[in-house]
Amino acid sequence: MGRLAQLIAGALIVICTVTGTGSAADVPTLRVSTIVVPPLVMQDSGSKNIHGEAIDALQLLVETCGAEADLVVTPSWNRAYMMAQIGIVDAVIPTNFAEDRLSYFDFPTEPLVDMSPSLIVRVDSPFLRFSGLHILKGKKVAVRTNALLEQKFDAYIRSDQATLVERSDSISLVDELLSGRVDFIADSPTMIIYHMTESKIPERIRVLDPPLGRSGQFLALSKKRAPAFAAETEISRCLLSKSVYLPKN
Repeated sequence: MGRLAQLIAGALIVICTVTGTGSAADVPTLRVSTIVVPPLVMQDSGSKNIHGEAIDALQLLVETCGAEADLVVTPSWNRAYMMAQIGIVDAVIPTNFAEDRLSYFDFPTEPLVDMSPSLIVRVDSPFLRFSGLHILKGKKVAVRTNALLEQKFDAYIRSDQATLVERSDSISLVDELLSGRVDFIADSPTMIIYHMTESKIPERIRVLDPPLGRSGQFLALSKKRAPAFAAETEISRCLLSKSVYLPKN
């Protein structure tokens, strides 16, 4: 193992097993790096218990394919991604699909979960529906830093038609909206509502229908994954099959 791999492997926080069917002797174990990103991946305080929407979907997937998974929780996305890229682990969750990642990862045709992004406004906003990109003309629109949500929307807010504001997280986006510094925020309502449930903020915002599009969060299989999950194996084909994924409720 190279020096980089040793440093990354030495910085792990939690390893948790998601068990499928079969005995330990004949069930391959898929090692999966991840980070805590509620509500997709959550970790109970002072516990190794890992749960969340992406974890539920992963459990269904490995059980369907006759495997089990070891979840390796890391302190940062960059570390989780690098561990999978260089083959310390076999896969990473949750991640967006990106063309430049195809050199290092195999992506299934369907995501583990779909965090459909939507436009969100204050309850006193005159906008009641997302009727088209034209409603954003001349408006200030906030998104998470470097977020790519939907191709036409992304192009529009980065043109001279609207003013783009970028913030690091969902909480900061809501602060921009409620303070009146922006007219719209674009994010997954699931993420916003999760982070704001303990406050009364959900009562002060409104999600516009329809959503901007889909925003899939994937299990990405490393090109350097273990031989048991090599591309030509039946289990790899199963892991990459759309028929085993959880539907979005």
